[in-house]
Amino acid sequence: MTARISPTIFFIVAAGLCQAQVPSSSPGQLDYEVAKDLSAADLLPAELLRGEHHVVDDRVRNDGYLNYYTIQSDFGEFEAVSNASLRMRIREIEALGELDELSQTDVFINAMGQAGVDKIVSVTKLVADPVAAVKGAPSGIGRLFKSYSQKTKRAVAAVMPDDKDAEQATILTDRYYGVTDSERKWSEKLRVDPYTSNEVLRDAVQSVALVDAVGSVGVSLAAGVLVPFVSYVGYAGQVSDAIWGEDPFALRARNKAALLEAGADEDLVEKYLDRPWMSPAQQTLVTSAITALESAEGATDILVQALHPEDEVEVRYLVRAVTLLAWYHVNREPFVSISTELAIPGGITANGKSVLLFPSDHVYWTEPMADAAMEYQSVGAAGEGSAHEIWILGTTSDRTAQELLTLEYDLHTDFSKMVIPVSNRPVAEK
Repeated sequence: MTARISPTIFFIVAAGLCQAQVPSSSPGQLDYEVAKDLSAADLLPAELLRGEHHVVDDRVRNDGYLNYYTIQSDFGEFEAVSNASLRMRIREIEALGELDELSQTDVFINAMGQAGVDKIVSVTKLVADPVAAVKGAPSGIGRLFKSYSQKTKRAVAAVMPDDKDAEQATILTDRYYGVTDSERKWSEKLRVDPYTSNEVLRDAVQSVALVDAVGSVGVSLAAGVLVPFVSYVGYAGQVSDAIWGEDPFALRARNKAALLEAGADEDLVEKYLDRPWMSPAQQTLVTSAITALESAEGATDILVQALHPEDEVEVRYLVRAVTLLAWYHVNREPFVSISTELAIPGGITANGKSVLLFPSDHVYWTEPMADAAMEYQSVGAAGEGSAHEIWILGTTSDRTAQELLTLEYDLHTDFSKMVIPVSNRPVAEK
C-alpha cells in the first residue's frame, strides 16, 4: 500500500516511531494516540494462530511500533516481539516437536544406549522449568534511539560493555563460541538458528547432538521453513549455509575479511565483532547486507550503529532494518550514500531522495512520533518531483497515515509481500 506523503526525511520515523511508548496529553497539547492492545485473530493466519504444539494468546500488546505475542506450547510459554520473531519462535516450537518425536523412536533409544545415556526420555521432560513470558508493559526499543547521537558516534569506545554488563557479555560470548559442530548439524536439520536465545531448544539440540556424537542417530527430519535468518536481498541461502557449516571462529574471520574488503576501519570491525549482544548469525547477516550496500558511500558506518543494541529486541530490529535497506538497494533503486545519523540507517538516491525502511508491525501516532516528524520536517531536499520515502513493513493507524500525509511524506506500508520471500530457495535444497 502506498500513500503520497513527501518532503521530510527518512530520519523522522527513526527517532519517532522507535521511541514510542504510551503518551499522555496535557491541556493545550495535541491529542496523541495511545498504543492499544490488538487481537491475534485479526493479525495472523490460521496456521500461525494454532498448530500441533502451540496456541498464540489472542491479546497482542503493542508499544507503538512492535507487536508482543505470547505463545502457549507443549514446551513452555514463550514471548515473541514482532511478527518476524513470532514466525521464528513457532518454527522453533515445531522443531522441538520433531525432536520430541525423535527422542521416543527405537533409533534414538538405541543410540542412547550406545552413548551410555539413559536419562533423556523425551524433549518434553527436558523442560523442567518452562520459559515464562514477561507480562509487563512492553519496554520497546526507545533506549536504542535515545542513546544514539553524533556524540556517541564519535566516541565508539564508550559503547563497550561496562562492569555491570561484563558478566552477561561473558556468558553470551561463551555460549556463542561453545556451539559444537554436531549442534550446528542438528540445527541445520531442524532449520533453526544454532545461536538461538531459546534455551529450551538449545538444551534439546545439545542433548540430541550429544547422543548422536557417540551413538549415531541416523535419521532425516522434515525440512522446515527457513525463518531465523531472515534476509531480504536474496542471500538467505548463502548466509544460512555459512552459519550452519562454519564454526563461530570461522564466521568471525569471514565477516572480518568481508568488512575490511568493503573498506571498514579495522579497529571498528574488531569492536563490532567483539560486541556480545549480536550473535555470529546476526553479525553475518549484517555483514552480508553491508557488502550488498558496498557501492554506496558510508555503508560501513552501519557498524557504528551495530555497536549500540543491548538486548535481543534492539538487535533484531536493527538487523531487519539493515537487511531491508539492502533489499531496496538491490531490488528497487540503488543508493549513492547511506546516512547513519540516527540508530536506523537510511539510504539516499542519486536524485537526492531519502529512504528509510522500518521493520515495524503497527505504528501509532504517539507524541514522540509526532515530535520527530516536526523536528525533521526541514532536513534534506529531494530533487524535483522526487518525494522522500518512509517504508513500514507492517501497518499504521489511520491517524498516523493521515498525519504523515499532511506532512507530505511518501509513505509505503504493508510491503512484506514485495520483499524476496524468506524461503528463497527450493524446499528440496533446504
